[in-house]
Amino acid sequence: MSKKFIYWTCQVIGWLLYTGFSIGMIAIFGGQEAINTSVLILQFIIFLYLLLYSHLFRLFILKQQWISLKVIQLIPRILAGSLSMALIAQASIHATIYLIIPLDGLTPFNWISFSGYVFSVLLVFILWSAVYFSIKLFRKNQQSELEKLALKSALQEAELMVLKNQINPHFLFNALNNIRSLILTDQDRARKMVTHISDLLRYSIQFNASEKVTLEQEIEIVQDYLQLESVQFNDRLTYVINIAEDTRHLKTPPMAIQLLVENAIKHGLSVQKNGGFIRVDSSRESDVLIIKVTNTGQLGIKKNKREGIGLTNLVERMKILFGPFAEFDLRNSSDETVTASLKIPIQ
Repeated sequence: MSKKFIYWTCQVIGWLLYTGFSIGMIAIFGGQEAINTSVLILQFIIFLYLLLYSHLFRLFILKQQWISLKVIQLIPRILAGSLSMALIAQASIHATIYLIIPLDGLTPFNWISFSGYVFSVLLVFILWSAVYFSIKLFRKNQQSELEKLALKSALQEAELMVLKNQINPHFLFNALNNIRSLILTDQDRARKMVTHISDLLRYSIQFNASEKVTLEQEIEIVQDYLQLESVQFNDRLTYVINIAEDTRHLKTPPMAIQLLVENAIKHGLSVQKNGGFIRVDSSRESDVLIIKVTNTGQLGIKKNKREGIGLTNLVERMKILFGPFAEFDLRNSSDETVTASLKIPIQ
């Protein structure tokens, strides 16, 4: 349904209601005998002229861009415009019923009656203006809100892409360093690492534009990453992945678990003389997906140092995607282990 159709529908219905009200007032104060053919023709003429001049008034308002004015600037213009329309409308009505289509039973023209009719139509035009500007201002505010939401969405999307692009080079740098460390000493292992990193890069390219991926897709890439890292750690890294079947299809931010595993290795296992283990678990509690990455190590008093740009970006991504309902937690889960937890609303 077009705005033009809605406008004309409201115009016709509004002025028909006014005409019906006028006829009703004549019947109440003059009795049913006061309603005759001349009166009905007169009311129809009034209806046509008010419909016409209110529309012309609207065109003038749009041309002068009154809708962009402040209220203090708008009020005097509405009053002056309504008075002008009332004068023109009454002049047209009187010219029609006295000169063009003379009606039976009309009292002789006099300026006092004319002034009274002008005043009554002035009030009607002021009311029409109030309704019209209220609707226009409401639509303007509504459009402004929609534009703000669209801008906010665009900014969030841009921010999300920036955060992703900060994470991926960080991972790539570590992976390439791993390959470089083996390429001259163990070519077989280096080839395996190249295969794993190609899978990781393919995943990164494929899902970089995605806001969310399934947990099963994310876990596949985590396994590639852990296999790649286990080569570098020379069997000092062991890992277990325990994914609940009812969570495999649930959505998670791409590269999120991989990032937690990467941080667990970098800040936990890499500082352990004998290496350690990593355990990845997933579970579902009501409408929340819970992911836990547990590793050998301790936060101690340097807990905040582990929360570098990668984890900070992950938290920001989760806020953008899931709002305040997503949670991230990092704590010592025992005397020898640290656990990073993600709680993601199921959507």
